Amino acid sequence: MDTLVSINVYTKDLAADPGIRRAIAAAFAEMARLDSLMSSFREDSEVAAINRCGATGGEIEVSADIDTVLRMAQWAAEISAGAFDVTVAPILRLWGFGTDSAGVPAPEKIAACLPLVKFHDMALANAATNRTFGNEKSRVRFRQPGMAIDLGGVAKGYVVDRGLDALVQAGIRDAMITAGGDLRTIASPMTSGQRYIWIRHPRVDTVSNTTIGAEGKNFFGRFRLDAGAVSTSGDYERFFIKDGKRYHHIIDPSSGYPATEAVSATVVAKTSVQADALSTALFVLGPERGIALADSLPEVEAMIIYHEREKLQWRATKALQEKLKIF
Repeated sequence: MDTLVSINVYTKDLAADPGIRRAIAAAFAEMARLDSLMSSFREDSEVAAINRCGATGGEIEVSADIDTVLRMAQWAAEISAGAFDVTVAPILRLWGFGTDSAGVPAPEKIAACLPLVKFHDMALANAATNRTFGNEKSRVRFRQPGMAIDLGGVAKGYVVDRGLDALVQAGIRDAMITAGGDLRTIASPMTSGQRYIWIRHPRVDTVSNTTIGAEGKNFFGRFRLDAGAVSTSGDYERFFIKDGKRYHHIIDPSSGYPATEAVSATVVAKTSVQADALSTALFVLGPERGIALADSLPEVEAMIIYHEREKLQWRATKALQEKLKIF
């Protein structure tokens, strides 16, 4: 997943330490398995096989894990009118984020790839209607050749969810998993009411630990959360500067260029996979449309930080506003 993943488990029973460590190891093993399926940087991943199929406009059988992630991706694409779209992979390849050759593509190359970015042209077959040797199978079909998927905006959330599931199955009742900008947490009475989620200031210089234009503050705000998932998408994780302009990895599928409406978008939801997909969608949509979408969804809260008149501003759903402490 190209990020640091950590698991924290909280307990008063130090005698249970060996079992806790086994649970943590099992959770990491499950997350590693899923990463091997969903990576865009491995030739032996399931995503790579899907993309080889997409190159010819064909159809391919997929695992239950990939099917689940793609269905969440398509849900997010539908409700955001395409602001989130996993078929943006051909454009991402042009930009080269995550490689040693990141740079601004020629406009004509972006224009040539844009017709391939169309989530409606990726069809997910109903597993119940596709049976092979008596087993239900899910399939993905691409309606035009040259299409490809990138699960970078949704897979991390699913991986975190499954990691937490592994902990819970092992009897863990108080834990937090973080993976870059994604996290999910559960709390027992031991820590209930004591856990803060900190929203990073989007203009912190991680090298010198200073903040551009914010008097040295490392965090923009915080709120309490006992149980649930949080995902933040920002323009500060993967980017490069060319001719004084910042180019980041969150691409607007409608233009093929980095989205410009937001600086960061934070989403709180019940599951990490939902929060992950929505944070990307809201980042692309920007403060007005993004917060309106979040407000329309049950059990979803959000905050978007954006530039206005050369200053950072923020907008949040009403439920999150009531919990937020802004610095």
